[in-house]
Amino acid sequence: MKRFLIALALLSVVPGGLMAFMPYSDLLTVSPALVKAGDTVEVTVTGKDLESLTGLRFSNPKITAAPVVTPADDFFPKPRPVEGKFTVTVPAEVPAGVYEVRTVGFLGLSTARPFVVFPSGSAESLEQGDHSTPETALPLAAGAGALGTLDGGRFDWYRFEAKKGERFFLKVTAERLDAKGDVLLAVADAAGSELESSRHHFGRDPFIDFTAPADGAYFVSLCDSLYGGGREYFYHLRLGRGPHVDFVFPPAGEPGKKRSFTFFGRGLPGGSLGDDWALKGKPLETLSVALDVPAEVAVPRSFSPNIPREAMVPSFEHALPGADPVRIGFATAPVVEEEKASQLQTVTWPAEVAGRFDEPGDVDAFRVAVKKGETCWIEVTSHRLGVGSDPVVTIEKITKDAAGAETFTAVAEGDDLPTFYAPDSLDDLNADSLDPALSFTADADGDYRITLLNQTGGGSVAHLYRLAIRKALPDFQLIAGTELAKTINNDAFPWVPVLRRGGSAIYRIIAFRRDGFEGDITITANGLPPGVTADPLVLSGKTSQGFLTVRAAPDAAEWRGTVVLSGKAKIGEAEVMREARSASIVWGKRVFGNQAQVRSRLDLETVLSVVSENEPTRVDLKENKVWTVPVGGTLEFPIKTTESGTRTGSLVINAHGFPGLRTPPTVSINEGQTEGVLKFDFKPTGAFALVPGRYQFVLQAVGNTKYRLNPAAAEAAKQESDRIKAMKPALADAVAKAKTALTETEKELAAVKQREASAADDAARATLKGETAAAQTKSDAAKKASQEAEAKLAAHAKAEDAATKAAADAETRTKERSQPFATYSMPITVEVTEAPKK
Repeated sequence: MKRFLIALALLSVVPGGLMAFMPYSDLLTVSPALVKAGDTVEVTVTGKDLESLTGLRFSNPKITAAPVVTPADDFFPKPRPVEGKFTVTVPAEVPAGVYEVRTVGFLGLSTARPFVVFPSGSAESLEQGDHSTPETALPLAAGAGALGTLDGGRFDWYRFEAKKGERFFLKVTAERLDAKGDVLLAVADAAGSELESSRHHFGRDPFIDFTAPADGAYFVSLCDSLYGGGREYFYHLRLGRGPHVDFVFPPAGEPGKKRSFTFFGRGLPGGSLGDDWALKGKPLETLSVALDVPAEVAVPRSFSPNIPREAMVPSFEHALPGADPVRIGFATAPVVEEEKASQLQTVTWPAEVAGRFDEPGDVDAFRVAVKKGETCWIEVTSHRLGVGSDPVVTIEKITKDAAGAETFTAVAEGDDLPTFYAPDSLDDLNADSLDPALSFTADADGDYRITLLNQTGGGSVAHLYRLAIRKALPDFQLIAGTELAKTINNDAFPWVPVLRRGGSAIYRIIAFRRDGFEGDITITANGLPPGVTADPLVLSGKTSQGFLTVRAAPDAAEWRGTVVLSGKAKIGEAEVMREARSASIVWGKRVFGNQAQVRSRLDLETVLSVVSENEPTRVDLKENKVWTVPVGGTLEFPIKTTESGTRTGSLVINAHGFPGLRTPPTVSINEGQTEGVLKFDFKPTGAFALVPGRYQFVLQAVGNTKYRLNPAAAEAAKQESDRIKAMKPALADAVAKAKTALTETEKELAAVKQREASAADDAARATLKGETAAAQTKSDAAKKASQEAEAKLAAHAKAEDAATKAAADAETRTKERSQPFATYSMPITVEVTEAPKK
């Protein structure tokens, strides 16, 4: 009930409960988002609050963009940018791959979208016209790709020719490029009989391995499974012949060592079908390749469409000639391959078992000998390999009964890794995984059985797993999450950090702690522009997340660019530094409590913008110190605000991001007031898991402000409209003068013609004929001038209408409104001590 009342209090300061805080640029689509190296194309961008765009920023700086402009004319002496259109140039030397693009404008950098660069020699085409029936199917050649957009409730059709026995791989890339579509792909013959179909092969993207049963034409259809459509439902379809790599086994190798890896796939150069491997009824080839595993363990910096926890698996990339690169992990112990025939395989640890759930219901078990007092850490990596699995691992002690038969006693069981969704359910970025990890300490020398099964029940040659059995290798990874702040658990939306002068923004720092690492992690921001500061955030003990606040001075200059967030910690005797990878929500959506539905991925860059607007309110504690309180005690935090004079109504302030706290305490500061006291009870309850330790949190202040978005744009549009209107009198006068001149020349021409007709003799007529010709020329010129003047006036009317509409739209867009906002304090440190003894 208390949490519900707090939500109502927050809703009362935000009209309608809408959590759309201060505007930011949200890039939704880029079309086309696929370009060949060496090409220049015109692209169109759409999104939310893409205000006064000036350019595009690519994660590869060699890719450049310039606004598309209309040429200067009589009414507009300077070229004018066409809204949302840019000419993008990709130099030939840019490597093929997936990059990111953001818009640049009044509100700084936007959220990011993928931008694909194909090799210069690839055959790519854009869909043309209506091809929603087999009769209007577009031709598609072998090896070629097509970029299209699905319309709601309709199919897109393509046609290709094939000889009997020819094998093709039809691959759709949609979800993996941030498209919304859940694409259903099918192949039919000329008679209309469906031969193959696919859905959800690569995530939600389909893939068909097709062998032509006869010579002839074949038809490919695509549609959204839920009948959706529109510019956000774009896709890329390729009719390939290979090579296509499905997976690599073993999925990891020891750093700094050379070993053989087997690539499983189709159309592999030099591949073999000799082992009769198959996936979903299609034969797989194998190719063994000896690779040097890099000595330096790292996470690839390349684009990954997968959930953050999967993309953060340390690995290196390798590509077979002509194939897309695949990731191969870094093993944390010597690699041992699963023995399929063994019921209880003996493993000498530390080891990392490379195995697979070979078939639905497969259960794999391993025997390890552990000495008394040894702690054994178990970690499974399967879901994080992109496998549709949900592994669970059990540990049992093996003993013998009186008859000498082995018995098994449960010791521990592990399911999913700990969740990173906060207790208050106000975050939606998915940093979780279904993989398990746990540890146990042997109470005596003996053997233990480690059993692994897939709770989803699935199994195949591609259902891989890595089972690490090792001594502790404590370490950590960091991600910096960006998502739109909210105060009730409903909508989830992407966000990009934007600082207003005197204002603040937060990055949600999440630490993946490995093997019981509980050391302090100090996170700092580097590369901040002048006038922007950030106090360090310290994740102490077991704390796995917190908020890093960046704040702009009231006179901070406009800026946009990348920053580096990194965490420093001591592991053993070594001091290590780990960079935080930016992560974001892909699409906004209604959540209704099911946060796992929210698509999330890593960004290629961590960005920040400082814009020319002013923050309505700044919130701070009156004292900057380490606060101390015993378990069960209470603290009163004195709060002060710095106001710009635009805030309206109450400001509701809460303790934001305190670990383990479901319902934060709040305080309201009324309009016109600048001080308050936040009372914080540190009493453990069912909604507050609290133990002694050092913690940090921030103050989140939510209120409303009088706000105008980019009023200068409205003023400029009005001035332009007034300038165009001011031209009308002169143009109208020119039309009148031209008409008068035309009338006079027509009279002169008529008079000359009359004299010529009444001439007394041929000589006189000859003389007057020349005068008539001259008068005709003069009249024609006057007529042309009159027509041109009228055409110019008509063109002015259109220009005036357009300028008037642009000014009205700008005025509507920038009209003063009551705007919700959220602002944050720097991190506040609290030392929670043991409760006093009674």
